[in-house]
Amino acid sequence: MFPKKFSNFALRHISHAAALACGTLITACGGSSGSPEPDTSQSTQLLSTASASSANSSQTGVDTASSMDTIYSTTEAVVAATSSTIGASSTVTNTVVSCPGGGTATLTITGGTAATQLNGRFDTGERYMVTYAKCIGAYGYAQLNGSIELDITSVAGSTTSGTSAANIKATNLSLTPAPGSAVVGSTVFNGNGTVSRSVSTAPNGSVTTVSHVIVPNATLNNSYGTRNGSFTLSDLDATRTVNSMSGTVTGSQYSGYHTLSGSARGLTFSLKISTNGNISYDSAGVIATGQWTLVTANATIVTKVANGTVVLTVDDSSNGTIDHTYTFPTATLNASAS
Repeated sequence: MFPKKFSNFALRHISHAAALACGTLITACGGSSGSPEPDTSQSTQLLSTASASSANSSQTGVDTASSMDTIYSTTEAVVAATSSTIGASSTVTNTVVSCPGGGTATLTITGGTAATQLNGRFDTGERYMVTYAKCIGAYGYAQLNGSIELDITSVAGSTTSGTSAANIKATNLSLTPAPGSAVVGSTVFNGNGTVSRSVSTAPNGSVTTVSHVIVPNATLNNSYGTRNGSFTLSDLDATRTVNSMSGTVTGSQYSGYHTLSGSARGLTFSLKISTNGNISYDSAGVIATGQWTLVTANATIVTKVANGTVVLTVDDSSNGTIDHTYTFPTATLNASAS
């Protein structure tokens, strides 16, 4: 099971990244500033946009990996609840189960044996077909509506110290921030991928959860406030490590790469995002250290974070020459990721 906040899917970042990268950073969609160095007002706007584009685009990979984790952990929580909901001699076919955090899931299990289907945990060879209705897992904030198929390909050990892996297919799956969130909107996710997970528990009770997520291709349709967009996310290969104690996150790391393309605010775009090593987050999910690169149609933005300071460089033409360098507090970057 996941600690609290592990699967908090900050969906709004995806539409922000697209709109900002294409809408204001002129070089991102093939334009030009017209001069080697912009005037003060242009420089300020470029800094603001580059910072926001960098912050939000890096978060799209984290958020998509987190959404796959949400699907996995919510289904795991539903399966755990199933064993106490139905009788030991029953079969699980279109069975309605109450989700731990609210809502329901209509569940069908095939594969495995009658005994393993009712043991309240994932087992190798089992397939779970689930239709969610305002379902919230016990350890995730995202509310799920829609359908998924989850095939367990391997399980070893226990839920506190072990490994597992699954193939996941989502069909018109709507992920919405949980009731009470300041964010109003949703993302509809269609796609497939894999989640491979290891969980280890230390003698002092600290838990380390590592999830390797691969998403070859997925479509995302977002609606957040006045921002709407349709995106294709491809070639996601990411690893998330979450450290927790007594169900509360103490820190996390992310590394990986992905491509994001589509349209937003009437503009088309294509972004390639990759990390250089791990991006580290504190217990509140705020970036502490890390480096990543955002490549647009005609610009490359490299962001380095360390010791409370961000160094952001912009190569306007992706020709290897740095045209702008900005240094500012990490708090400015974190404020941009919204």
